[in-house]
Amino acid sequence: MGNQSVLCPVCQGVLPASGKESYTPLRGRLIVTNGYCEGGCAEVAEQQAQRQAQMEAQRQRARSQSPSPAPVPMPGPATGPVPVVGAGRAPLRVAR
Repeated sequence: MGNQSVLCPVCQGVLPASGKESYTPLRGRLIVTNGYCEGGCAEVAEQQAQRQAQMEAQRQRARSQSPSPAPVPMPGPATGPVPVVGAGRAPLRVAR
């Protein structure tokens, strides 16, 4: 008997035993460390999954209904004369 067969998959508490022969030292240690499953875990997990699915559906609807932002125009090449650095100055002479 492994741990998984006696533990609740949701809360990891120990599930009720089917008979007195099921109470083994392993089950006793798990009861001491994990405690008993209080029951109703599957319903709680299902409700949480439903809430998450509803929230995701609302997000999807909000994304599809909201207008997409207008594309930002990229600056193109400059039009007009390009300024020349050093225009109107005498050329530099290199002294060696």
